[in-house]
Amino acid sequence: MQRRLVVTLAILALISAVTGCKKKSEEQAQPPQSATTTAAPAAPAAPPSPSATGLTGEQLFKQHCAVCHPNGGNTISPSKTLSAKALTASKITKPEDIVKVMRNPGPGMSKFDEAMISNDDANKIGEYILATFP
Repeated sequence: MQRRLVVTLAILALISAVTGCKKKSEEQAQPPQSATTTAAPAAPAAPPSPSATGLTGEQLFKQHCAVCHPNGGNTISPSKTLSAKALTASKITKPEDIVKVMRNPGPGMSKFDEAMISNDDANKIGEYILATFP
């Protein structure tokens, strides 16, 4: 059992390292956006807006979080899901609270600092989590 946990954590660490490297190369490959573009007013039923990297909260969640949190669950600590009930019990009620956990996680969770996930992207992930997992 302990060996299985160690192997799982090693795999997750490797995935986190690879994902971080992949994100940096994607950022470098994106062309700069024009400073003269104007934003259209947001419609009430508009799809989620992309982040500075051009990705939505859902895409960012799938890229950085879904490995350990498939469908809002938790593969490392099954009792600590992303359900609204579990988050509220932990006093996590807004995107900023989720960003705090991402930046300074507890045991078993990889740390996602600003070099890996920008504040804008981290907030998009937080918004997605709060809107998606009942």
